[in-house]
Amino acid sequence: MKKCKICGENLSDKFNYCPNCGEKIKNKQNNIASNNNVNNKTISSKYILISTLILLAIGFVVLYLSGVFDSNKVETKNVEQNNQVTQGADLSKLEEINNLEKQFNTNPNDYNTLLELAHLLNDSGFKEKAIERYQQYLKKFPQEPDVLVDMGVCYYELGKNQNAIMYMKEALKYNPKHQIANLNLGIVHLSMDEIETAKEYWKKAAELNPNNEIGKKAQELIKSH
Repeated sequence: MKKCKICGENLSDKFNYCPNCGEKIKNKQNNIASNNNVNNKTISSKYILISTLILLAIGFVVLYLSGVFDSNKVETKNVEQNNQVTQGADLSKLEEINNLEKQFNTNPNDYNTLLELAHLLNDSGFKEKAIERYQQYLKKFPQEPDVLVDMGVCYYELGKNQNAIMYMKEALKYNPKHQIANLNLGIVHLSMDEIETAKEYWKKAAELNPNNEIGKKAQELIKSH
């Protein structure tokens, strides 16, 4: 049984309208069905939203793993692959270095250009590359003390003291009065805490010419050590 809210008439559940006043009678079952429909719609919407989020997440993972998001990354490369860059290298000289390399490659017998290239690499901080060019030059002119000393300096600055000593001593073999070779040998031995040996080379450098810049530098090193 149900009751009309307008006229208060008691009615059977089969009535949807009050026969007395015509008021629409609410049906509990209908209400329940209606509420269930709403709930079903809400649940369905939630499933759709969750499914959509899951699909989006899966899609993002697939795209990420495929490398799509890497397309905007800047790949860092060496400025010049043929030049090994060392710490403190002067990159502003790269164009000049490249031009000399092209010039030498065009004429491999142009040893003046090769030596100029080696010196520029050395001065610009490309020590290992400079050593390669010095060695290339020395294959043609093995008895060049200046080049041997310069290559020895490269080895010293790379921390390879034994190589530095070997090439500087070889320079003295061809020119025992090579003042810079004696000065530099002293510096290398000093870095190895061999002070007495260092002083012997500085004394030789000072004796060769005590009045020039190298001789004065050798005397200063002797006094300070």
